[in-house]
Amino acid sequence: MLEGVIDYAGLFPPANLSMEDAVAEYLRLLNGPESWLVSRFVCPASRLDELADELEAQKAEIGFGVSIIGTGGADATSFGRGVTQDASSFITFSGRCEDICAIEAYEVKAPELEFKAALRALGPFRELEVFVEIPWGESMHDNMHHIAETDWVAAKVRTGGLDAAAYPSTDRLAGFIQECLNLNIAFKLTAGLHHSVRHHDPKVNAMSHGFLNVFIAAALADENALSKKEIATILEETNGSAFSFTQDEVRWHNLEASLDAIEDMRGLFVSYGSCSVTEAYEDLRLLKLLDEVRG
Repeated sequence: MLEGVIDYAGLFPPANLSMEDAVAEYLRLLNGPESWLVSRFVCPASRLDELADELEAQKAEIGFGVSIIGTGGADATSFGRGVTQDASSFITFSGRCEDICAIEAYEVKAPELEFKAALRALGPFRELEVFVEIPWGESMHDNMHHIAETDWVAAKVRTGGLDAAAYPSTDRLAGFIQECLNLNIAFKLTAGLHHSVRHHDPKVNAMSHGFLNVFIAAALADENALSKKEIATILEETNGSAFSFTQDEVRWHNLEASLDAIEDMRGLFVSYGSCSVTEAYEDLRLLKLLDEVRG
């Protein structure tokens, strides 16, 4: 359920590491006990040259994937220019680093009012996994259907940030998960998922979502055709001992999801972005789940 689940985003808040420190930490993670949790290195398109320089400086040898954060744009025209610019950076970076790593994904925020037009501009990245960030708002439902119509673009939403307003309610997040499952849309989450179980974060005075909550809720929803309210109830769970794992299933109270259901869910729920892998690993260790999770 959690294999390769974290896209490492050490360059972004709240970590805000330098490129040197972020690359060093990522390479350490790929060689450490947390390696099974780690997926791609997340880097803005505007900093790909800097990433290439640092990989050369640190003599990186381990092959890995990169996810580009696109330039975006306030309207469809500027968005299209940003995509073209990012594609040029992609080609240059790939030429320098093809023996070390490969760009596997492209993540970008599309202009809300010209969302459908912006999707048409994403052609240069069609061979990659493309995640378009959707703002929480009235247009979310329509924009998710626009994504579903493409048959190749995935969705991305924010589950936290630097203030309480950035944290969606459990009802909103449950609705997003349910709609992705219903529309068969691949998706990822980003920000705020630093710990395994839902808890109060005093730094922003908000309830922070737990990564176990969201992945288990998605698996149980897929297996049991749960309602939005039922999904939200799982997202609201604050007791880590309410979740249990065996070799064959994951359980929350009287609900269970089989390995097949978990595999199906991960086919859509690709990953989540986080600037800290160590926090996630330590949370699993403190919950005494590591042996169970790793089996």
